[in-house]
Parts: sequence; C-alpha cells; structure tokens
Amino acid sequence: MGLKGMSIIKKVHMLILMVPDKKFKECVEFYNKIGLNPKFHLQGKWAEFEKGNVLIGLCPTEQELPERRTGIVMEVEDLKKKHEAFKDTVEFLGEPTEAVHGIMISIKDPGGNIFDLYQPTPEKVRDLAKKTAGQQCSKNPCCGEGRPDCPETESCCGEGEKKD
Repeated sequence: MGLKGMSIIKKVHMLILMVPDKKFKECVEFYNKIGLNPKFHLQGKWAEFEKGNVLIGLCPTEQELPERRTGIVMEVEDLKKKHEAFKDTVEFLGEPTEAVHGIMISIKDPGGNIFDLYQPTPEKVRDLAKKTAGQQCSKNPCCGEGRPDCPETESCCGEGEKKD
C-alpha cells in the first residue's frame, strides 16, 4: 500500500504499445485479427482496443524501434488449437510450452512488440498442491501448504529434513 495505507492507483487503465509509423496500419489489422475489440481509431495517429476491462493503445512513432518484449500476457482458451489455427498468419516465437501453472507461447506483432499468450491449467496446480499438501518440515512449517509466503521448492525444508 501507499502512503498511510492508501493507494494512489485505482486500476491499470491502459497498456500502450509503440509501433513504427510504417507498420501502424498492419498492427491495427493484426490486433483486430487476434480478437481484440476496436474501441477508437484515428487513422495513422492512434488506435485503441479492449478486451474485458483492459485497454491496449497503439501509438505510432517515427523512431525505429527494435524488437522488444512487453511483459503483456493475454489469456486464451485452448492455446494449442489457437496456435495450430493461426500459425500461418501470426508470428509465433517457438512452440507452446507447458508448465505446472499453464501453457504459454510468445507472439510478435508487425511492429516488433512481443507478448505472451497464456492458457491457465488450474487442474495441474490443484494436483500439485494435493501432492505436496501433506509434506511439512520442522525448519519451515508452511512448506507444502501452498501459502504465498512459503517457498514452494523441493529444498524448502533443507537437505534430508522433508517429512512425508
């Protein structure tokens, strides 16, 4: 929290992606194609999209922009199916990769912005939590309980102290 328990920020209003002037029209078409809803568009000057309560703005610039990771993650359903359907028309960086928390793949827009598509797999997270729920140790009693303040690692109890 901010000053004396108050937050200065109410919510994240918008994420803005810079795109080269010469790629602006292509980027507008790209974000339409992948399913963001157009909200506002000034030809060649600004484009705004929304998905749920998140706004994404496209801002053209004369500067040459190198390829860059945005840190933006967009949730999708059935990521592998979407990858297969769009792989000939969208630039994916690699193949979908699976982790306990979900399936991810990076994607690049025509302006060089790289972001991630993500499909959560809550059932895998629940299975992992069930597996580790009974494991506690004397050094760290929260180990295996799934608490956010607990280090969820194989070695949270220290070498040889894990209890089953």
